[in-house]
Amino acid sequence: MSIAISINLSALGDTITAIPTINKISKAYNTKVTVFSNHPYLFKDHPSIEKSFGYDVSKEGYELFNIPFIKEEIINDVKIKFKHSHIDIRQFHALSLGFTLLPEEMETDLYIEEEWKTGFKDYVVIHPTNTWESRTWDKKKWQDLVYKLNDKNIPVIAIGKRSTEQGNREVYDKTVMDIDIPYGINLMDNPESTIGKIRGLLNSAKALITMDSGILHVGGTTDVNIIQLGSSINPKLRAPYRKGSQDYKYFYVGGKCDLFCASNLKYNIKEHNSIQGVPPLANCLENKPLFECHSNVKDVVDAVISLPSKEKLLIIATHLSTG
Repeated sequence: MSIAISINLSALGDTITAIPTINKISKAYNTKVTVFSNHPYLFKDHPSIEKSFGYDVSKEGYELFNIPFIKEEIINDVKIKFKHSHIDIRQFHALSLGFTLLPEEMETDLYIEEEWKTGFKDYVVIHPTNTWESRTWDKKKWQDLVYKLNDKNIPVIAIGKRSTEQGNREVYDKTVMDIDIPYGINLMDNPESTIGKIRGLLNSAKALITMDSGILHVGGTTDVNIIQLGSSINPKLRAPYRKGSQDYKYFYVGGKCDLFCASNLKYNIKEHNSIQGVPPLANCLENKPLFECHSNVKDVVDAVISLPSKEKLLIIATHLSTG
C-alpha cells in the first residue's frame, strides 16, 4: 500500500513547515509519498513526493498519516490541547506522528522557482499585510520604512495577497496595505504572483522584511537575508532553519518587550486556570495599550544597512576560494 500524508491546514506557512516531517517519513519508508493538502502546487518536483493532490481528493487505498493534531487529544485520561503558539511549528507536525526532528532535519525545501524581473537590483522585499493584531506591523511604520530605505537609495518591492486565516476564536481577513513606494514597485495582489516567482524574487533580493507569516517560511526555502519583525510569539518557534541553524542569514528585530506572552504558559493559566487552554493570542496578554514587542522603524533600517551587498558577498566568497 502506498504511503500518503494528509495536511489538514489552510495556511501557507503551516503547510510549508510540514515538509521536514514529509522528508523524514519518505526517508524512513525509503519511498516517495503522496501528499494531500490545500496547497498542492507547493510540492511540484519535490524529491520526497510522488504525487500531490488537493485536500478534498479521495484518500482511499493509501496508508495515511494525518497531520497535525486536530484540536485536542486524550492522553492518560487527560484532555491535552496541543498549543500551536507554544510548539516549534515544524515539531508540531512531527509530534502528530510521534517523533521529533533533529536540527539538521528541520530545513524546508521547495523546488518551484521562476525568475521575476523587476528592473531593480539590491532591493528589499517587504510583506505589509494585516493579520492578528499581535502579528501586524502598523501601516504607518511600513510606510515610514519604505521612505527611509528609499532615502538611502534602496529600492523596495512589496508582496502579499489577500487571504483569510482561522484563528483560535475567529476568522481573520488578511488584507494587504496600501503603501506608497516612490523607488521600487508594488506587487501586492499581483495576478502574476506565485510562490515560484516569489522565491525567484527573494533569491535575488538584498533582504526580506516580514512579520511571522507564510512569507517568512517561503523565505526560509531561499538564500535571502531574513529580517523578522517582533511579535508576541517567541521567534525561536518560527525562525527558519537553513544549513542546520536558525542563525544563517536571519535577524530578529524585536521591540522593547521580550516577554513573548503568546508563547508563555502562565498566560494560559491566567485566562483558563489551566495550561490546557489558549488565551486570545491576537491581544497583548499584558493588556498594554500598544504592542511593545513590535519593532521600531529605526532598528529595522539599521538592520538593512548593516547587511553586505551581493557584490561584497561575491568579493568575499572569491577571496575565500582563492586563498
